[in-house]
Formats: sequence, C-alpha cells, structure tokens
Amino acid sequence: MTRLKEIIEVPRPIAEVFRYTSNFGNIEQWDPGVSESEKLSAGPVAQGSQFRVIVKSGPGHTRMDYTVKSFDPPNRVILEGRGGSIQAIDDIRFTATPNGTRIEYTADITLSGIGGVFQPFIGGLLDRVGKKAVAGLKQALSGEPGVPAESFARNLLDRMILPGAAGFTRFGYALRKKSWQPLAVSLQGRTAVVTGATSGLGRVVAERLADLEARVVLVGRSRQKLEQARAEIVKSTGNRNLAFEVADLGRMTEVRSLAERLLEREKEIHVLVNNAAVLPLERSLTDEGLESAFATDLLSPFLLTTLLLPRLQASAPSRVINVLSGGMYLSGIELGDLQNSRGKYDGSRAYARAKRGLMILTETWSERFRDTGLVFNAMHPGWADTPGVQTSLPGFHKLTRSVLRTPEEGADTIVWLAAAAEAGRVSGKFWLDREPHLAAVLPGTAGGEEQRNALLEELLRLAGEKSGMDLTGY
Repeated sequence: MTRLKEIIEVPRPIAEVFRYTSNFGNIEQWDPGVSESEKLSAGPVAQGSQFRVIVKSGPGHTRMDYTVKSFDPPNRVILEGRGGSIQAIDDIRFTATPNGTRIEYTADITLSGIGGVFQPFIGGLLDRVGKKAVAGLKQALSGEPGVPAESFARNLLDRMILPGAAGFTRFGYALRKKSWQPLAVSLQGRTAVVTGATSGLGRVVAERLADLEARVVLVGRSRQKLEQARAEIVKSTGNRNLAFEVADLGRMTEVRSLAERLLEREKEIHVLVNNAAVLPLERSLTDEGLESAFATDLLSPFLLTTLLLPRLQASAPSRVINVLSGGMYLSGIELGDLQNSRGKYDGSRAYARAKRGLMILTETWSERFRDTGLVFNAMHPGWADTPGVQTSLPGFHKLTRSVLRTPEEGADTIVWLAAAAEAGRVSGKFWLDREPHLAAVLPGTAGGEEQRNALLEELLRLAGEKSGMDLTGY
C-alpha cells in the first residue's frame, strides 16, 4: 500500500468546497490523470453514491468505480475506488479557515497482481501523480479565469465558413474542451428562468443549473412534460427548488401573462435563457396572425426580455443568454419581410433570420445596459443531436448524425454563460464552446444603426399590438 497525503488551502467557503470536491463526477475537471468522470447515482451526493472514473494508465485507460463510504458534510468524505488491479481509499477532510477552507487529502493506493510486485518501486511516480491531482483541485477552487479573448485565427476560420463549420461538430467540442477551466461554482440563492425546458438543450440547461444549486423556473407548452421534467431533475440533482410555468411562446398574450406571473412570484431573477424556438417546414400563422418562426424565435424572446428587464436589472448582477444558430451567419435581417411572406417559404431561412434579429437585440441591449451589472450574450450550441433537429431537419440529421454533438455538449456554453464568474464580465458577444466568435462574417448581415433602430421600433409595435400592452417607455 502507498499512502499519499497533501494539504492545501483554498479561498472558498467550506460548504461550497465540500460540495464540489465530494462529487467525483467533477474529478475530470481538476485531476489531469482522469479523462472522464460521471456520477452514476441519482440525487445529491450521499453515502452510497457511485461514480465512474476513467483513469489514464500509460497508453491505455482503466475504469475505476468509486463509492462514497462515509459522508459527513462539510467536514469529511471517504470514497473507495476499485478497478483493474487498483484499489484506492480517498479520505478528504475539510476545515474552515479565516480565509476559506483547508483540505487534507489522503489517498491509500493498493496494487494487486503484477502491479503489486512493482508497487514498492513506483512510490515516487504515484506521489507525483497525487501532487498533480491535488494541485489541480487547488487551481479549480482558487483561480478565477480571465475572460476569453478574441482570436485572429478563430475569426479567419469563421470568415471561411466551411472550416469554421467543422468546429460545430463533436470533434470541435472535444478539441476546445481540453483548455477549459473547471466550473467550480455554486448558484445557491440565484434564480434562472429557462424557456423550452422540457427537451433538448433547454432540458439539459435546467438540470445543470439545478445541479449548481440555482432555483430554476422551467417554461414550456405542455404541463405534463414540465411536471415530468421537474420530477426527473429533482430526482437527479436533489434540488427541490424548481418551479414551472406553462406558456405557448408563439402567442404574445401568453408571453405577457407569463411575464406577469414571473414578476409576481419571483422577487429576483438573475438569469434568463431564451432557448425556445421552432423551425417550421411550411409557413403557418399563429392565431394572432403572426408567422410562427418570427413569433416564437424573435418576437417572443424580445417581449419576454423587455418585460423582465426591470426585475433583471434590480437583481443585478444578472444575465440574459440568447440561444442562436450557426445558420445566422448566412443571413441578415429583412425589415421589409420579417414574417417571411415573400416568395417560396424556407423554414431554415426564416429560422436564421429570426436568430440574426436576436443577435442584433443582444448587441443593442448590451450597449443600452452597459455598466449596470446586467449582461447580454448570445451563443451557438454547434450541431447538436436534439429532438428539434431530428424533426425539423431530418435530411441534415441523417447526413451528419455521426458527427453531431450530444445535447449536453451543445448546452455547455449556455450553462457557462449563466454561471461562470468570467462570463459575467463580458457582454454583447456571440459564443461557441466558451470562446467569443464573430457575430457576422458576410457583408451587410450585421445590420447598421438605422436598421437596428427600425427593427426595435417594429418589434415594439408588433409586441405591443399583439400582447395588448402599451410598451411606450420600454
């Protein structure tokens, strides 16, 4: 048996440090010797919780299955890991200090078989591995990463369209993930509203934010699906501080009612994720006389955000995240045809135009609320394998499914923008995989000041007319 022991201090509250460290589903974020980690047990971490950890072992990998053997929050946790010829007992003790938390990390490692024969001779190697792991934990809980900078090479790839699009795949995600800092944060005391929260990206975002201890309000059209999503998230995370609101976001009267209920029930709103969207195969009108893609994908998030702005500003620091699409790169905004009535209807084009409008709003709101503690950002999830893509773009899905991202990979940047400290220090940007990208690559697609002002005026007119509100002053 080889005993490794390290002591570190980190500038975080003991409860937050215990919660992050005891969850070995996070270990790949801080231990360079781990390539993958996953929490297998539902609910919050407790005695008996199980984790799958893939440990780098020379040219190969070894699966370690960890179980929490003792759980005494926030003072101590003991985990036992077994895999191949390795047994490990990790005993981690936590002590509050005037400046944060002291962590005493002890690991007893026993090798069997051939490994046991050589264990007396590789103690130094195991010690170095342990030191690197604990150093990674200290960095994860101590450092505050800087805001990612724009890159000339990245911008060049975006302008070349096809090379940039290669980064939308799961391979682009895997490549960029290697340079990320851990998301070692708690959102306890913060409230997030997520639209389109019953499936796809929105469902993942709601669960990830709940797992970070936020109060999450799920918004969707189906009460049954919302109830199911809430129950599943509570079971998975142990966070019962979830609510849901039923609303058809294609109807402005329902958007208005939703905003009124949120303002009545939520005394603070710190995060708004505008994720709900549709990509119709044929042109259709809502019962309010609006083209469906325009209504749901642009006018709805405009109205909801506008009505929640006073509460978001009063709750600052707060954030609005608008979920866009790479298809936006090929489109500008058509002020004379916002509702896509001219020529043959193309659902993908209507979707891209709406997302371009939402990017324009992101930049406009960012400028308007500069230095107020309220930040606006937009993001592109890459090509993710979601129910929406499968239904609305079956040909694209069939052609690209081998390189599509999982919904979890597509949703990562939304969660990062909602939670990371560094993401709260930048506004008005377009993000992919936690990196800022060009918002427009083709001439004329970004929209000049006159066009932006005209878009705002038209959205205010239509939103006010359809919702029955006087939006003067907004």
